Amino acid sequence: MTHTAENTAGDEVPRNAPPPPADDAEDDRWCMAVRLLGRVERELDETLSRGHGLPLSEYRALCALSRAAAETPASALRMGELADRIGLKDSSVTRLVARLEGRGLAERATAPGDRRAVAARITPLGRQWYADTTPTYRAALGSALEASLSNVYLADLAAWVRTGRSAVAGFDPVPNPSPAEERPPAPGQSPTGEEERP
Repeated sequence: MTHTAENTAGDEVPRNAPPPPADDAEDDRWCMAVRLLGRVERELDETLSRGHGLPLSEYRALCALSRAAAETPASALRMGELADRIGLKDSSVTRLVARLEGRGLAERATAPGDRRAVAARITPLGRQWYADTTPTYRAALGSALEASLSNVYLADLAAWVRTGRSAVAGFDPVPNPSPAEERPPAPGQSPTGEEERP
């Protein structure tokens, strides 16, 4: 027996049917989103590298390690978990941690519950670097998003990042999640959703 459900047009479709392919308009909107992300990421990376000698990827790693330590002092993140948190491949994270370790900002540690697995932990110097660079990062992010609000193609996405609401009047595409549906905290936020204060 095939179970059916109604789509937005009211037509019955098989419940297990694959989603429809994206159309030209959806592809265009996705490209706009990627364009905004790429622009902001470049500006953040250039600002951090120029002002602190710290690439964006390394800042994000320090952010993730700092938050993990805030949750459980002296805790360490497995390489795979760190890779998931900052959006890099495991092999890239291994090299990144090696660079942080060479600068005294992080150190390798035994993964909790598995002595064979390698993990990373932030050092006191790493905490200080994270604290020193966060105001620069936040200022650059705010500036980049504010500039994008004047671009007709990027304004809606930039407004959503800034406020959590769409720039389209009266339209909120992402309602506040229930506790069961709560999303993981964004970089720079605590698990409660508040801004992390170094």
